[in-house]
Amino acid sequence: MDDNIITGYSVLAYSICPREAWFVLRRFTPEQDNPYIELGRFLHKNSYEGKGEKEIKLPGAVIDLIWNDNKCTIVGEIKKSSKSFKGAKIQLLYYLKLLEDMGVQAKGEILLPKEKKRIPIVFDEEAKKEIQDILLKLNELIESPVPPPPKWIGMCSKCGFAELCWAGEE
Repeated sequence: MDDNIITGYSVLAYSICPREAWFVLRRFTPEQDNPYIELGRFLHKNSYEGKGEKEIKLPGAVIDLIWNDNKCTIVGEIKKSSKSFKGAKIQLLYYLKLLEDMGVQAKGEILLPKEKKRIPIVFDEEAKKEIQDILLKLNELIESPVPPPPKWIGMCSKCGFAELCWAGEE
């Protein structure tokens, strides 16, 4: 597998479902006509115009939005709902770690345009440990030849991998 196998998307997927992360780590693509994926694309494209630079590509990451507020660099992660807060936070911590590894100090914000909210995220020692623990678990998944068994959670009904996970299951 290639060097940059862990991505922001795989970190997000792991925070929701390790099985989904296993598929993502192997470059499986979720069902693209999933309405939840389409809504996310729409929000990314049409929210925060003129706020900063959009879709900044780094090895293993595509940052939704980045801007300076005269004091520091801010990384924004756009999500459709605060229901996805846990995953958004983990994904944002991963981006902040990547930037720090490149010598860039930044703060993060989860941006929720439908709810008109901005939630600040700080990359402190506790956050660094949290993302490091997840990266270790993702490396274990990389080494695993088979995915974790499926486990039904509420997000399964909205997941772009649902058919793959639950094919043949009763």
